[in-house]
Amino acid sequence: MTQAWTWLCAAALSLISLPALACGEAQTPCEIEGGFYHAEAPAGEGPHPAVIFLHGWGGRGVGLVRNRGLVEALNTRGYAILAPQGMPRRPGDGGGSWNVRQNPAARDDIAFLASVAEDAVERFDIDPDRVVLAGFSLGGMMVWRVACSAPETFAAYTPIAGLLWRPLPQECEGPVKLHHTHGWSDPVVPLEGRIVGSGIQQGDVFAGLTILRAAAGCTTDAPDGFDRRDAYQIRRWTGCGEGAWLEMALHPGGHAIPKGWAALALDWFEKAGP
Repeated sequence: MTQAWTWLCAAALSLISLPALACGEAQTPCEIEGGFYHAEAPAGEGPHPAVIFLHGWGGRGVGLVRNRGLVEALNTRGYAILAPQGMPRRPGDGGGSWNVRQNPAARDDIAFLASVAEDAVERFDIDPDRVVLAGFSLGGMMVWRVACSAPETFAAYTPIAGLLWRPLPQECEGPVKLHHTHGWSDPVVPLEGRIVGSGIQQGDVFAGLTILRAAAGCTTDAPDGFDRRDAYQIRRWTGCGEGAWLEMALHPGGHAIPKGWAALALDWFEKAGP
C-alpha cells in the first residue's frame, strides 16, 4: 500500500512538472488579445508564407487544423495554416461567428485578424509579406469585408462561397488581389445571394466584383482571361491598376470547399505575386 501510494505521488509530481504544450502543438490554441487561433507550420526553416483560414458559421478554428487534407495540402507547399476562432455566437456556445456586417458593438475582426498575422510572424517565422486571407461561407464573407474595407491588410484574398452583404458598399478602398471560388449550385450562399433570418440579405458576387473592379481601376468589366482546370471554369481580370488581380473560379458543386481548392488558390497567388 505504501509503495503504491509513493508511486502515485511520484507520477502526479512528474505530470505537474511537465512543460505546457506550446501553441500550435497538439492543437493547443495561441492566445492573443481579443481571442485565439490554432496553427500548424510546415517543416523546415522559414520565413514561411501562410494562409489564415476563417471557418464558417458556427465553426471552430481547431476543426480546420483537424482537417488533415487541408493542412497537408498547404504544408506540403510550404505554407503555414493559421485558423482563428470567431466570436462566440452566444454565451457558452463554442461555435464562432465573424463581424461581417461591421457591427460597432462587436469585436473589430479586421484588427483581430491583423493581430493574428502579427503574432504568427514571431511565433512561427511567418513572412509578413506573404500572408493570404482565406475563408469558407461566413468566413468567406469576412474575407470579402477585409478585402473591400482594408485591402492593404494582407497580400491577397481567397474567399470560398462568400460575398458582401446588402446594402452593398458604394465603393471599396483600393486595388486588391482576390481569387473567389463558388459552387454553381450553391443553395446556402447562391451567387446572387438570398434573404436570411429576419430580412437580412446576402449580396451578389457579380455586383461585388463590379465594385472591386472600379476600385482596382480595371479598364473593362469584361474578363480579359478565361481558363479551365479540372472542374473549374475561371474568369480573370488582369488589365487593372497596380496591385490588382481579380479572378473567379466556378465549380459545379454546392456549398463546400471543393476538391483541389488549395492547389488552385496557391497557384494563383504565386502567379499573381505578393
